[in-house]
Amino acid sequence: MKNNHIQMQLTSLRSQINPHFLFNSLNVIYALALDKKDETQDAIIQLSDILRYVIYDSSSKKNSLQDEITLLKNYINFNKLRTQNIKNVELHISVEDNNFMLYPMLLLPLVENSFKHSITKNTNNSFINIQLKQEKEVFEFCIENNKSTKEESIPNKYSGIGLKNIKDSLKLIYPEEHKFIITENEKTFKVSLSLTTSKPKT
Repeated sequence: MKNNHIQMQLTSLRSQINPHFLFNSLNVIYALALDKKDETQDAIIQLSDILRYVIYDSSSKKNSLQDEITLLKNYINFNKLRTQNIKNVELHISVEDNNFMLYPMLLLPLVENSFKHSITKNTNNSFINIQLKQEKEVFEFCIENNKSTKEESIPNKYSGIGLKNIKDSLKLIYPEEHKFIITENEKTFKVSLSLTTSKPKT
């Protein structure tokens, strides 16, 4: 009964994340279409690959780290078509075992959040830095980005949903085996996630 209850909660969390992701992604396609950019067709193909993962693969209890990395790369390339003002996007990967199993949809909302909040007119100050490391039973993920100014920030009633869902998921899946730290100042926003097991509790 306890496991069934946890699974119901996780299903509820996924149902909140996926529409939120889709809403933001459709805005990307819309912006490209308005500008009549040649990249619109490529963006639609990339989005379809991402959504295929979100709809089908994220319904599994755990996925390989390689699949999660592929998802992140596709999402980053997809957003580069729209967010021309974020030119400094770095992804550093150090993985010992590509088959390391990870609960799905933990990382994507963090990357999505960084793209959303780092858009600024000053391209020299815009950056997203992602560090992903896995060794034995330890997984570490760190993402840092600049913060847009108050004038450039767009009010969004859905802001923070992704972070809250991740926190809730971690409490259910990795209750005693995770650290989730947010570090923020006037100019930067940083999230660090570490896991000490490859076996989600489902």
